[in-house]
Amino acid sequence: MQSVSSQTAGRTTIGNLAVVNNFRRVIETRNMSLMNKELYQFLNLYCGFIAHYNIHGFRDTYAAPRDFTDVFIRHFDRNHRYFCGNYNCHDELYQNTGVTKAEIKQEFFRIVDRHKDTTTKWADGVEKDRRHAAFQVLKSEFEADIQNVRMECELCGESIELKINRNARDQHSLENLCCLFCGQPIRMNQTGGKNYVEHTI
Repeated sequence: MQSVSSQTAGRTTIGNLAVVNNFRRVIETRNMSLMNKELYQFLNLYCGFIAHYNIHGFRDTYAAPRDFTDVFIRHFDRNHRYFCGNYNCHDELYQNTGVTKAEIKQEFFRIVDRHKDTTTKWADGVEKDRRHAAFQVLKSEFEADIQNVRMECELCGESIELKINRNARDQHSLENLCCLFCGQPIRMNQTGGKNYVEHTI
């Protein structure tokens, strides 16, 4: 019973450390720009990261959703090959906190465990939105001049619905249409929202 109380007290102390609070804030907001200098140094010295020249380079490296999710948090994910576990040197106290570096890293692991699923879904959603936006741009570029037209031939009485792509560089493209059934040259007249096809005879 006493050991459980001791562990609970230790966890509370660790949770109140500035470096842990900063790490939690970065993970919960998924915002690398919130990382302060103390956390940056802790990550470089004890969590298997390289410096990326300086704190600004580090933030930029893991700022994108996919880099944040697939690389940054995986250093604290026990089930991933990037995981940086604890070593004997991490059993030393961190600064004057009375808490070891290993205990701080364990708290990092717990924080990531709580948020890794939602963070992955967030990154997937951002990526999907990005691809959809690109699709919309391409769609508007290549389909802007496509329209569906229902036409009726007044001579043979047949009707058909066509998808017409009118090339803006060829303003006479619709002047060369022929009826698909009787083969006669036709032209379109639009009256009352309906397209009629008339022979040019």
